[in-house]
Amino acid sequence: MRIFFLLFLCFFSGSVLAQVSTDSLINHSLNMVDYPPYEPSGAASQMLPRLGIYMRDISADSVRTLTQGRESIKGSPIWHVAPHWSADESGLMLGDIVLRVDGRTLADSVYGPDDILNTRVREKKAGDIMNFQIIRNGAVHEIPVKLLTGKRSKIDYEKPPELGPVRTSWLQKQITEKGLKGWADTIAKQIANNADVDFCDKPFTNRPSPFRLNAVTYLDHYPLRVGALSRLIDQKEWDGLVHGGGMIGAIDAAAVQLGVPMPKTAPALPENIETLNQYFEEVQSFLDRAYTPIRLHLDSLSHGLSDLLNSDTNWEDSVGAVTEPIRQLKLRNDAEKMLTALLGDADKVKFADLISSAREVAALADTSLLKTFALPWMNSKPIEGKTPGVEGDVIVTWITPQGRCVIGGKGANRYYGDFAFILDLGGDDIYELPPCKPGHFRFVADMSGNDIYRGEQSAGSGIGCVDVLVDCAGNDVYQGTRWSQGAGCLGVGILADFGGDDLYTSHWCSQGAAFLGIGLLYDHSGSDHYISDVYSQGFGYAKGFGMLLDRSGNDSYRAGWKYPDDRWPNRAHVSMSQGFGYGMRPWSTGVGTDGGIGLLSDKQGDDVYDADYFSQGGSYWYGLGILHDWQGADRYSAGQYSQGSGIHLSFGALLDDAGDDSYDGYAWLEQGNAHDWSSGCLEDFSGNDTYRSSGASQGCGFFVSFAYLLDSHGDDRYYCKQSDTSNTQGGGNFIQPRHSGSLGILMDLGRGDDWYLDNRMKAGEAVLKSQKGIGYDDGEPEKK
Repeated sequence: MRIFFLLFLCFFSGSVLAQVSTDSLINHSLNMVDYPPYEPSGAASQMLPRLGIYMRDISADSVRTLTQGRESIKGSPIWHVAPHWSADESGLMLGDIVLRVDGRTLADSVYGPDDILNTRVREKKAGDIMNFQIIRNGAVHEIPVKLLTGKRSKIDYEKPPELGPVRTSWLQKQITEKGLKGWADTIAKQIANNADVDFCDKPFTNRPSPFRLNAVTYLDHYPLRVGALSRLIDQKEWDGLVHGGGMIGAIDAAAVQLGVPMPKTAPALPENIETLNQYFEEVQSFLDRAYTPIRLHLDSLSHGLSDLLNSDTNWEDSVGAVTEPIRQLKLRNDAEKMLTALLGDADKVKFADLISSAREVAALADTSLLKTFALPWMNSKPIEGKTPGVEGDVIVTWITPQGRCVIGGKGANRYYGDFAFILDLGGDDIYELPPCKPGHFRFVADMSGNDIYRGEQSAGSGIGCVDVLVDCAGNDVYQGTRWSQGAGCLGVGILADFGGDDLYTSHWCSQGAAFLGIGLLYDHSGSDHYISDVYSQGFGYAKGFGMLLDRSGNDSYRAGWKYPDDRWPNRAHVSMSQGFGYGMRPWSTGVGTDGGIGLLSDKQGDDVYDADYFSQGGSYWYGLGILHDWQGADRYSAGQYSQGSGIHLSFGALLDDAGDDSYDGYAWLEQGNAHDWSSGCLEDFSGNDTYRSSGASQGCGFFVSFAYLLDSHGDDRYYCKQSDTSNTQGGGNFIQPRHSGSLGILMDLGRGDDWYLDNRMKAGEAVLKSQKGIGYDDGEPEKK
């Protein structure tokens, strides 16, 4: 019954992949940048103490005024205290002004107070005392701080066999020839060591890093495989669609990434209402088992989890914005109780049963099956009388233990009731459905027509449930608010649209978004528009795999411009979208958890990607973000931390296989960038491309990270701020407190007619930059 859909996908995939296979692209990436993992020998080294304060400088005149002339040195006000770290546990507070530590000032002509102090901390061991002299409320105090360490637990991981053993890559040879092996090995060691650090100081389970995904731990050990692994993950999603039965195959592939592999057998699909009712019983039995441990409060748990990312009521800002330390501490304690309760209960859900239920509902999302199922009703007359929850013609309706079911006629209907199953035979319909109830499932299929789907949580909104929507044809409009359009939170949400030029709009956590579950938006064809504010378009939060898969069409993606970023509030806005993986960093509280996987994959078409800070194949805090465009002349525009950026112990990849593309980054830290024990890449395989950025971009590694930009073919142009060529177009830096540097690489291959703002780039040479970056152009075009 799925033959038509699968043959259509196979034909399309074959036509695209005939140009260059994923295996070839993976091999190409590994042959260029692969690097061996850090292999520890002997006992693990002792963890260094964690102090946990962030400071800035104030002038000596300000200190003189505050101390009524008793001190005339620079001071360092504390603007953030890490919860439960050494400083916090010893009584240092937000707003304290540090004058001296162990009798020494923090003044330096090069480094700031954080760097100076952290360098001194590295010379200490756990249990040592550091004596802080501070100003608090106009008086000078002496506070002894006992140094504490974090927790380390070995996190096991599996190696994807498809990637094979480490290659002797071009990069390895350059590192050896240029005497950088010790430099690169130190970076690899520090990133790998962070794989086993548990930063959650207020645990919600008895397992370390309970939501850690295998892909993230693997990249902690093989950070320069971020491009290769990202391609592999994306390819497996498409393979699942083509060869694994459609939507059920995509769910199976996502389940593997969440550490919940599913059996390869497909369920026996229903052929009529009687077998459909039996099918629903099995679906519900899986759901009942999944949610049994938290059944009594599933409603409040689902609501509480789904609201954690509400940017309008942001719980974290309500803690961090308070500057009075005693009140902030109370708010922090309250938030920690809330978070440990929510996440602890969520951890009790049986995800194998949840996804088993979802794959059975997803198996119904097949156009061939739906046409066959609908055929006997196509020429039936509508029943008489009104059907609750429906305006318009109804062919048949019935009630099951799982909820009401309805088959609507070919006319224009409006659906607004609570249903477990809707099959609409045609017409321009309006769906204004309430949210699917927690602990239940819903399946909606519309056979044809230009339809409108609207509601706060509609169109595949799996909040504590499984919600699947299939639209087989038509130019449709999807209007949501949150957790809509293929989104799962402690559940699974799927939206599959098989034809038409469609418009998707929502505010947050939509269009392929997931948190403790799976969110999938699949669009089969048409030139579509995707618009959202934040956390959307392939977004994965903790133990979530959120994906937006678009097969063909000239599409536009826009995310951002509603919620300002406090680093540049009059210009920049947070996007966290378009292939973004995100985790809960223990910043405002001591509760933290690892991030998820966000994937935006567009197979074909000339596309436009428009976003701002944190986007386009980016990630933050033990997550993985992937934006993969397979074909077409595309335009990418974004702000900081974007276009292949791994940020704060995280990994990001922007992959573009073909087309004359333009990449614009107006801020800095983009276009193959990594920051803070991370890795990021931008791989463009072919086309005449243009790269524009501000600074610290185009293959820039910062703060003990690896980053690269690999352009393999074409006549390319690289623009950046003229004053920042040290950190751009292959740049790195050295961080004294961490006793380590970074490595950024720009590689342009294909012997194209290329141009670089950095005039140190020379055709046929690998140029080493002083702060440890490599810029390489493989040669000038051959003369005709």
